[in-house]
Amino acid sequence: MELESETVPSPSGEINFAKLISIILHPLLMPTYGFALIFFTKNYISTFTPLNIRVVIIGVTFLFTFLLPAINAFMLLRMGRINSLEMETPAERVIPYGTTAVYYFALFYLFYNRQLPSVFKILILGAAISILLTFIINRKWKISAHTIGIGGIAGATLGMMYRLQLDMNIFFMIIILLAGIVSYARLKLNAHTPSQVYTGFLLGFVVELVLMFVY
Repeated sequence: MELESETVPSPSGEINFAKLISIILHPLLMPTYGFALIFFTKNYISTFTPLNIRVVIIGVTFLFTFLLPAINAFMLLRMGRINSLEMETPAERVIPYGTTAVYYFALFYLFYNRQLPSVFKILILGAAISILLTFIINRKWKISAHTIGIGGIAGATLGMMYRLQLDMNIFFMIIILLAGIVSYARLKLNAHTPSQVYTGFLLGFVVELVLMFVY
């Protein structure tokens, strides 16, 4: 009897999957995902925040933390200041990372002067600090911005669980799983070494977790 051959993922299929994961879980999308997690899960913040306010906050966050940095990157690409959106060399990342940090701190300033829950400000401040540290570290050593982003969400979620006494255990476990998938994707694409991936996750995780406890 002839046995059916096992379906083995092709190398190109794995690469395409890794690229898709890198896009869906792009570090610039993490703040938007973080607010969506707060607003569309069951907790007292989402309960007492009207839908229109939630939409505005998520929209403004998306504008400052993803859309403006993305437009800036495309402009630099058109101008020839960077060779690709991957920005593979440290020199290519200087302007994009620097301007992105400015956008993030600008959003923190905007939120700081509004009557918003402190966790909103912490999330953005943590992301801004992480971007700034990435900018500084990248001058000497390449670090994974993708795992910094997902690490920040993990640290913020764990911090909110203790700070706000929220039951988010399932979401925290899902985020850890996603962090593993992101790490696999970045390694599969040869975008980073294991040390760059793990250090990135640790940096993002610690920054957000510490801020949740001390801010």
